[in-house]
Amino acid sequence: MPPKTVIEKAPSPSPDVTVFKISGTLGFHEKETLEKLFGECKKRRLHRVVFDVQGLTSLGGGCANIIRAAAATGEIVVGFAGAKKTVLKFLQDTDSRIHLSDTVADAVAQLSGAAPGAAAESPPEAEPAGGPERRSAPAAAAAAPKPAPQKPAPAAPRPDAGRVAAAAHRHPTGATEAVPPAASVAGSDRDLQRRIVQYNTLFSLNAEFARLRERRSLIDQFLLTAIAQAGVESAIFLEFNRGYFVPTGFKGIEANEVRGFVLAGEQLKLDEWRRTGEIYTIDDNPFGDDVKAPLLSLGCAYVAPFIVHGAFRGVVLLGNPIKSDLDATTLDFLKILINQAALAFESMARFEEENERTLGLVQTLIALIEENTLARGNSNLISNYVYLVAKAVHYDEEHVKDLMYGTVLRDIGMIKVSDLIVRSPRELVPEEWEIIKRHPIDGAEMLRKMRFSEHAAGIVAAHHERFNGEGYPHGLQGHDIPLGARIVSVVESFAAMLQVRPTRPALSNEEALNTLKENWGMRYDPDLVRKFGEIVENEIRAGESVAERKFELFSVK
Repeated sequence: MPPKTVIEKAPSPSPDVTVFKISGTLGFHEKETLEKLFGECKKRRLHRVVFDVQGLTSLGGGCANIIRAAAATGEIVVGFAGAKKTVLKFLQDTDSRIHLSDTVADAVAQLSGAAPGAAAESPPEAEPAGGPERRSAPAAAAAAPKPAPQKPAPAAPRPDAGRVAAAAHRHPTGATEAVPPAASVAGSDRDLQRRIVQYNTLFSLNAEFARLRERRSLIDQFLLTAIAQAGVESAIFLEFNRGYFVPTGFKGIEANEVRGFVLAGEQLKLDEWRRTGEIYTIDDNPFGDDVKAPLLSLGCAYVAPFIVHGAFRGVVLLGNPIKSDLDATTLDFLKILINQAALAFESMARFEEENERTLGLVQTLIALIEENTLARGNSNLISNYVYLVAKAVHYDEEHVKDLMYGTVLRDIGMIKVSDLIVRSPRELVPEEWEIIKRHPIDGAEMLRKMRFSEHAAGIVAAHHERFNGEGYPHGLQGHDIPLGARIVSVVESFAAMLQVRPTRPALSNEEALNTLKENWGMRYDPDLVRKFGEIVENEIRAGESVAERKFELFSVK
């Protein structure tokens, strides 16, 4: 379920500025609430309003339109604090009257000096050489009272004179008078600036797409960027699967609106579309009414192909433009963006297929390890606990799967150790211990040869190191031991105490946990023992058992 939407009044540093804190989502169902909020602000003569949206996870196109409309009336000065980049782009355009700040304090300070009806200020431009005296005539006229009529001193020309002149002819309401010819220069400047922003976005996204490892995250990022840069209300991704297009990602639209939506491949005339690769409007497309009607019901205005190496992987649906129809520059940008996302999507699909093959290999290796050691049945228990501790300490999401690989394969090096040593009921002699102490090094090397990540290999290499430096194979100490290895050390020791060994009986959960606590700060990281203790104690109180849960390696997000 989406996060619950909460809109509440918050303390304000200024009596002249009202602050509302919004968390959750602003979608279709919140449009009426937002309209009522602005209505109350007008009724109570609250002319300066800041929205603290640090907790906002989603902004729909309809709500964005309501915010723009309220700001455009000039009755309320609207500020946003803490918005994500994509939300900022979604809200702001060249005529925007919405003030944007990083913090509530900055937003309140900015609005305290803003009169109702004032547009959001752009960053000040640098003065030309020679100081204020060298400003263009229109700019000087706007900045100072007019002197008695006299012949004005010649002013040095400025490259942005057209832009300043156009600004001088704009009414406070946003309407413009007849614009001098120099305004065409301003238009060119804006187009150039827009292209620069678009290409910078593409460059940044290329690095972001390369970092992501899940198609769902990629599609979310792609759709948000398409909405922000094209200025449309919504975006939907239909993934092609076995002859049908089904929604697997959407922004600016409610889940119930796309639930059950599906298009058959033959309805879209894929062969014809594959040759052109064009972005079509819904009203002007090569498809029949059987496609046009359902797309219009979703509020779509444009439809674009998602093609990789000549093969359809999906379709992108874009909602109605917020201001005007998409121009040629925007359509060209979208084609590049879609192509870039499609290539990354294909790469991730191959990566996930490789992960599936790796999973089969891991499961086989786990069975071999358990057969050759005394840890039979322990892998599921340890994996569950390691995952829970990792989430509790906010382990880097990018490396959670590597942590889990390192956990389940931590003892792979034991395959090289004779089971006569492993299963011996007597105390091991020093030579046998030296063989045992080699298995983390051997295991890490095996993972590297099988092309597992260095992160996973590092966990395998260090999972028998101890916090006080008495572990093996390298005698690492404290936080020199990787966090993942420190987590595995705590959980593995706990799980081992729950099992019968040739030299001792099994301990209960309470006994094993008490033994861990007696050794924290010595053998184990005290912070991790504390976190792990909370997890086990909560489990005992609730009468649940982690051991009974089936751990699915690739369900880890």
